Amino acid sequence: MSRQLDKQKEKIKTNRRVVDKRNKSLKKISITSTVLFIVVILAFNIIFDQLLGDKLKWDWTTGDQYSIGDVSKQILSEMDKEVEIVGLFNENTTQQYQRIMPMLEMYANQSAGKIKVRYVDPDRFPNIMKDVDPTGNLKPEANEFVVMCSDTSKAKRVGYYDIFDIGYDASYNTVLNGVTAEQSFTGAINYVVSETTPVVYFTTGHGEADFQSEFTIIASLLQNNNFEVKTLDLFGLNAIPEDCSVMIMLAPEQDISEDTSRVIATYLQRGGSLMFIADYSPRSFPEMNKLLVDYNIEIGDTRLREGDTDHRYQDDPYIIRAIAPVSTVTEKEVDGFTLADNARGMNILANVKDWIRVEPVLTTSDQGFAETAGDPEQSSEAGRKQIVLLSENSGYINQADTKQSAKVMLVGSTSLFSDKILSTYGSQLYNVGLFYYSVQFLSNTSEEASLYIPPKEPVSYTVSKGSASTNVFVAVLVTLIIPGLLLLTALVVYRKRKHL
Repeated sequence: MSRQLDKQKEKIKTNRRVVDKRNKSLKKISITSTVLFIVVILAFNIIFDQLLGDKLKWDWTTGDQYSIGDVSKQILSEMDKEVEIVGLFNENTTQQYQRIMPMLEMYANQSAGKIKVRYVDPDRFPNIMKDVDPTGNLKPEANEFVVMCSDTSKAKRVGYYDIFDIGYDASYNTVLNGVTAEQSFTGAINYVVSETTPVVYFTTGHGEADFQSEFTIIASLLQNNNFEVKTLDLFGLNAIPEDCSVMIMLAPEQDISEDTSRVIATYLQRGGSLMFIADYSPRSFPEMNKLLVDYNIEIGDTRLREGDTDHRYQDDPYIIRAIAPVSTVTEKEVDGFTLADNARGMNILANVKDWIRVEPVLTTSDQGFAETAGDPEQSSEAGRKQIVLLSENSGYINQADTKQSAKVMLVGSTSLFSDKILSTYGSQLYNVGLFYYSVQFLSNTSEEASLYIPPKEPVSYTVSKGSASTNVFVAVLVTLIIPGLLLLTALVVYRKRKHL
């Protein structure tokens, strides 16, 4: 009996040894397989990233905020000069441009070798500042970019605030309003490769608004789209500079003098362009209107009121959701997506000539009213009123080697292009496009030479504050109704199960 027990014990031990050997073998195989699998995955990732990594990177941000669009690709494909983009910082340590650097790689890849990108730390290589700014006029700083073209000897700075549109909320905390990287870099590239750059002058001397403080968005828009922006004091001026493509009088508080009128008239007759912007106020502009007779238009003294509630903003009759009809400036009608506050009426005269063409660019609805001297009791009959007019006089062509027609645009609302409106609504409205396409036409710039690239708006995850009634309803629902329903359900279930 004892022998049988010993044999059974020995058999069990033998089986255990066999099982232990199998377990150890399985463990070794598992560990080895796991290690080999990890090594293969790592090797595959490294090799795959080296070979195809750059080609398989995607911009997952909404609106492709850090990618380049069709307009930029078209400009890059037509480049015939070499451009260098120099980042004045250490690319391995600088965090603020980490999302921008892949975009610059896209520029290089799309340019067929015409664009080169490099990064130089000015702390380690201080001579780089002289290399990118040999004349000393550009004055770049560390943590900026310099876009330069040796063929034209032109260069342009692109800084942090050119790439990111930073604003402030109600609590004065900084917020990202938009990403203007593509706009800035493509504009800089277009600027440095162009032999000539249209110049837009904002006038001073008549109490004009300061575009550098209240209209910075349109100024940046021009600068980022191959326009140069300058100021021009009209007081005592004998002639408008020859490089002036467009002259903008922005909300002047005083009328021009006879001498200034002659200077402006001479400039226009040589193929110049004028944009006059003034919202409603008690002041009038008789001397300017004398000049405008040759263009069959007039600056009115009326305030416009919108009678159609569908074309009012927040039911305010003086904040008009204006209509941009099909015109030289607007290809397709834009109805109700252009805000104009405190609008002044602009008039078409009866001085009809074959060589003068006048067209409305922005109007009220058919229920618009013109209030004489801003008095609602002295209103015109309902009808479509003009907020923006464009006049083109071709009668001066071939006189004194004039090859372009004279162009004048009257804009009856300064709010159309103000930072207050544009920073709040951005590209949701047509206001920005209206300004840009108007300047593009006035400057005789072809669409191919100056293409508009809108800024890209970041996604907002802000939860808007609800109304008082909504807040009360939600509070009652969460604290009373839902708990009450749960309690009632529990009681019903309890009573059914009580007698089981």
